[in-house]
Amino acid sequence: LKTNQMRVASPFNDYSKDSLNLYRVIDPQIWVKLVGRVNGANFASIYGRTKAMGYRNVTLPEGHTWKSYTKFLLDTLPVRLRNNYVKKFNTSIQFWHETGGGLDEETIHELEEKGYCIKRNGVSNYTINKKSRIVFHGQIPDDTDDIKSTKDLPSWKRMCYCILKNDHICRFMGFGMTRQQQNRIDIIRNKYKSLEEIDYGV
Repeated sequence: LKTNQMRVASPFNDYSKDSLNLYRVIDPQIWVKLVGRVNGANFASIYGRTKAMGYRNVTLPEGHTWKSYTKFLLDTLPVRLRNNYVKKFNTSIQFWHETGGGLDEETIHELEEKGYCIKRNGVSNYTINKKSRIVFHGQIPDDTDDIKSTKDLPSWKRMCYCILKNDHICRFMGFGMTRQQQNRIDIIRNKYKSLEEIDYGV
């Protein structure tokens, strides 16, 4: 098969890293090479299905709020990575304070019943049914676990999950790739495009 005919999936993305241990079991020789080349691969294979890697439910360390825990985690990151998260988080906070996201009426009523400080801000053009835009007054909630109708709400818990899951793009918060990130991917694809023409004789 040629490269463009193969189905290749990264073993390190958010959905597959918890299955890294399968590489060690199925193909030990490849696993040895992988561990030698990728920092943290062995750690991920051991702890990929635990709270250490943000798998399933993550509990707060004693004495922390989600906000304080998020700030603690940010302080442990390299500067470039920390700045990336901070920029995303600030963008999200500003969006929910000034513009607001489109929410179902059921969610809006639930937020009001639970005492959240929210206000309608017109209609969202990014939703199919022209849902009402909701802005949050005051501080962003620490968590919104008491809201059962949706997970698409701003909270420090969601920000914290992005860090714990190594979600640099913050897809968990609804972000996509920036134009700059997409351009970098396009450059890499073009650079290695010639590999598609190679016949490996497999």
